[in-house]
Amino acid sequence: MEKHGVTFRDYACAGANLAAGMQLDQVCKVLSIEEPLWGEVQEFWNNNMASMSMDDMKFYGEVFTNPKQGKFANVEGAAAGVEEVLVKYPEWSDYLKMRAYSAIASEVGLEIDFDKEFGISIMEFSQLGGHWSAFYKEKVMDVENFDSYAFEEEGGPAITPEQEERYKIFHLQTELSDKWEAYYKEKFKDQSVDISDDIDF
Repeated sequence: MEKHGVTFRDYACAGANLAAGMQLDQVCKVLSIEEPLWGEVQEFWNNNMASMSMDDMKFYGEVFTNPKQGKFANVEGAAAGVEEVLVKYPEWSDYLKMRAYSAIASEVGLEIDFDKEFGISIMEFSQLGGHWSAFYKEKVMDVENFDSYAFEEEGGPAITPEQEERYKIFHLQTELSDKWEAYYKEKFKDQSVDISDDIDF
């Protein structure tokens, strides 16, 4: 199934590249359609989303992490994949720091300029989020749980290497998240924005 020669996966890649800042005329050029037809393509696939397979929907959810796929794989100006962002920020702790920074700043009404602060776009930050969420799912959420209290006691029950790694990663995330949240709460404690100041009664 396609609309004006655009398959669902073409449409997903196009949407991901548009979200990353690629211009519509470039996207349409890659898809070999005229710009006025893009609206019809959007409407068609939005209306047929419910009929897509699980694999297609999984692809749709993941393509925003790596938009450089399909017809957009080798296109100049196409969004980079997460691999290029990981060259700049390869550590999980890098992402957890950015996430805490963004969350705490948002709480006090500040908008973070990721490009200025970290040298990456908000799209690239989202790509990091997708990458590390997949890592956490694989290493923690998909591993059978165990009694952590028994594990901490000497002579606790034997566990698998995967469970031991799960335990360490789970607690590392808690430790790092708490550390950076405390740091940014202290940093922004005097910068709270009261939105009522902008309202005339």
